[in-house]
Amino acid sequence: MVHSVVLTGSTGYLGIHLLSDLIHQENIDQIICVTRNSDHDAFWRTIQSQIDAFKVPLDISEAKSKVEVVTIDLVNKHDSIKPILDQYKETVKSVHHLACDTAYGKPIAYFQPWINCTKALVRYCMDPEYPKHLYAVGSYGQRLMDDLPSDCEEDFYWINGYFQYKRWLYNYMQAKMDEGLKGTLFEPLYIIGATDPGQAYAVWRISRMFATLGYAFEYAMGFTPIEMLLENYMLTLNHPDKVGRVMAPFIPHRIYVNRALKKLLPDLKVIDYEEFRNLVRKTMPKNLKYFGPNITNIIESLKIDATFHPLYDASKFIEGGQEDYLLTCSGLEEAVKLGLEDRKKFDHIDKKIVQ
Repeated sequence: MVHSVVLTGSTGYLGIHLLSDLIHQENIDQIICVTRNSDHDAFWRTIQSQIDAFKVPLDISEAKSKVEVVTIDLVNKHDSIKPILDQYKETVKSVHHLACDTAYGKPIAYFQPWINCTKALVRYCMDPEYPKHLYAVGSYGQRLMDDLPSDCEEDFYWINGYFQYKRWLYNYMQAKMDEGLKGTLFEPLYIIGATDPGQAYAVWRISRMFATLGYAFEYAMGFTPIEMLLENYMLTLNHPDKVGRVMAPFIPHRIYVNRALKKLLPDLKVIDYEEFRNLVRKTMPKNLKYFGPNITNIIESLKIDATFHPLYDASKFIEGGQEDYLLTCSGLEEAVKLGLEDRKKFDHIDKKIVQ
């Protein structure tokens, strides 16, 4: 049956990819894209910019033929969400909620607008006469909060309101599903790909510091390739009865960023984490915030429990050297380039401080 969908966050990294996939779905005739910008021409310019930046296979004229742009201030006027979207309630069958601030080091109060926004969209989806599926994107990183060390004041990068909001989203959707809400919560790890948000990602900023200093530590991370997330997303959308409440698609192994970097920077030296912290403290103290004392314990304590759609073949991401996937990411390549440029500014660093 042909139907309409609502999409928030269409101009984001994941959003622009999902928009392209939704437009190419034959059973979707209209995509209602929510934007806070009352200038719809500006919205389309942003869409075109993101298409170009991330090399998304989407023609802007094709997008305009299916997309209706609706102005709603999700942050400041959440009470207007349902009244405005009610005009589409008979034709909309699913809501795709991707919009969210990704700021780190902010308290949970900073994310209250997104809590309000999510509640409003859930009310919209739980209309007793016209119920809809809700597909939302959280973060598997919220599970880091299960194993917090007792003293984590310096680890604000990991322990912050962003993950607290994602934990709230997880619990709230579970509770609403118990009340009858239909849908799926996706919990990816770092979403990476051949093109990605680059240095906006902290993992690439840290890689840049490795390249700058010529030193690194054993930095294990979890990643979700953008194609893995999208393939699982679309399988879930087209086969909603074959999945549970939560999907967590990601490479089911920790990947060592330093090992991938070593292939690009043969002179990279791997040292003990405390030695690395000491090096950063002496050379670039403003960046010490990225390297709290518990960062390695927090990452290693996270249980890696990937969940794929039953029709998805994840073998291509399980077999072989996973570090090689990082080498295909433009963000890592850019981080190394910028790091080597920065290194020229740090020629005065006394490498003897690393014993």
